[in-house]
Amino acid sequence: MTAVAEGVDTASIGLLLQQRHDETAEQVRRLRAQAASMLVAHDAGAGDAADVGTVAAETAEQAMVTMALQDQLARLQAALGRLDSGSLGRCERCAVQIPLTRLQIMPWATHCVPCQSIVDRHR
Repeated sequence: MTAVAEGVDTASIGLLLQQRHDETAEQVRRLRAQAASMLVAHDAGAGDAADVGTVAAETAEQAMVTMALQDQLARLQAALGRLDSGSLGRCERCAVQIPLTRLQIMPWATHCVPCQSIVDRHR
């Protein structure tokens, strides 16, 4: 088994990524189901203007949370792909190993901390 970063093998990082992926996918599924049930309840009876406003605000909030979770899911899927290709744990900018502590917190990380700071400044 090859090391992804100091002391972390591909199996442990892969397990962490898969767990986070599955949890995030489940959150997305639940939010979509909630949104669907809210629409059904709203369609059943429009209620007054305040009810319509509340439903609109809750729907917009759920859409934003769902989009953020879908972005996270895409990052996790990309990280699983990098794990499969053997490139997970290497900074995409400078090619040094991403520190173990960073990968434990953000296993989808694509940059070491110094390079991530540079990337963030240029956004």
